[in-house]
Amino acid sequence: MIPQTMTHKILARAAGRDHVVAGEIVEVGIDMAFTHDPVCEGLRSEFHDAFGADATVWDPDRIALFEDHLVPAKDAESRRLAVSMARFAAEQGITHHYPYGENYGICHVMMCEEGLVQPGTVVLGTDSHSVTYGAFNAFGSGVGMIDMVNAFYTGDLWFRVPETIEVRIEGELAPGVLAKDVILTLIGDLGMGGASGRSIEFCGSTVDAMSVEERMTLCNMVVEAGAVNGIMTLSPAAADYLAARPRTVDHEPVTSDPGAPVARRLAYRAENLRPAVAYPHRPDNVHSIDEAMADRIRVDQVYIGSCTGAKYDDIEVAAAELAGRHVAPGVRLMIVPATMGIYRRLILTGVMTKLLAVGAVIESPGCKACYGAHGGVVGDGEVCLSTTNRNFRGRMGNPKSSVYLASPIVAARSALAGWITE
Repeated sequence: MIPQTMTHKILARAAGRDHVVAGEIVEVGIDMAFTHDPVCEGLRSEFHDAFGADATVWDPDRIALFEDHLVPAKDAESRRLAVSMARFAAEQGITHHYPYGENYGICHVMMCEEGLVQPGTVVLGTDSHSVTYGAFNAFGSGVGMIDMVNAFYTGDLWFRVPETIEVRIEGELAPGVLAKDVILTLIGDLGMGGASGRSIEFCGSTVDAMSVEERMTLCNMVVEAGAVNGIMTLSPAAADYLAARPRTVDHEPVTSDPGAPVARRLAYRAENLRPAVAYPHRPDNVHSIDEAMADRIRVDQVYIGSCTGAKYDDIEVAAAELAGRHVAPGVRLMIVPATMGIYRRLILTGVMTKLLAVGAVIESPGCKACYGAHGGVVGDGEVCLSTTNRNFRGRMGNPKSSVYLASPIVAARSALAGWITE
């Protein structure tokens, strides 16, 4: 038997093969697929143009639809997109539809919370951060709208089998160092195109010990280095997380075989990793916290949000740093929980009360300022320190502003100080 990596095993299973080889193109069956509000109307139109007015999706139980980018509707056009999505859900009998209301939120976190991601499966979305699902030993990847039109109709899609980059992290992270610091360090080392077209496979004792939400952060940002997907073995914590959720599909987890082909290997000692900050205007423009402190970068806004940085653990750890103190004068601290489930948990645990007491503003769930189209836009010449995943010029809505990326701990400490600090 030819040794296979985790990604190769999943693609081989989905293609009905016993093995695949990096570089070959295979047709893979899809286990779950989704789209969201900025894309759904165009996808619906293309779907019927391509396959007919009466065309139906391949399996309405394996498709999900999310309102997350433009919620609550900021104008009539935003609401029209939401109505169009609801119409598509009704037409097609799609039950996994999550409109603005009591159970909605950012698609990537919702996919996990709702049990729509399972180990060993192929999960695709019309959003590049679909790579998040590797945290649960799935092949998660983002595709374009036209590819998803075809996937919705046929239930399969062509993929070029990627080469693998192995990233091994051993040891125990120092206090104050989070998965966000690890992935920023990796992106800085690889560069934005350093993993282009490849799979990043995380392994090592540090990864094995990470919480479910930290594992999600690690996989979420591999696309910033150009990776097709990120993946890791299914940890006991991840297995317990999934066991508490309904299963829409059920497959066995996979592990890489000894001797499986790897194009490149990187190794890190956890104890040597420090908090990291990505400077404008690239996520690979990574500097150490010591450099950032020496530069004494003032902040006008601190934003704790997005699929990368607004899970419950992200917000809770920030709240612990902020407790009993107050946001610096002139700093706006904006916190946007990823989902309504997280929002409610923040209330029930008292975390929200603590955040309000320090001067934070807690917004309703959604992509909000990360997407740059709805809320939290930064003014001309202003600086935002953000727990999001991208800091391209204009990404948060204003090309005349500057966005720095950091962990929730650095974000919280900087909100208190008024400048980027550990």
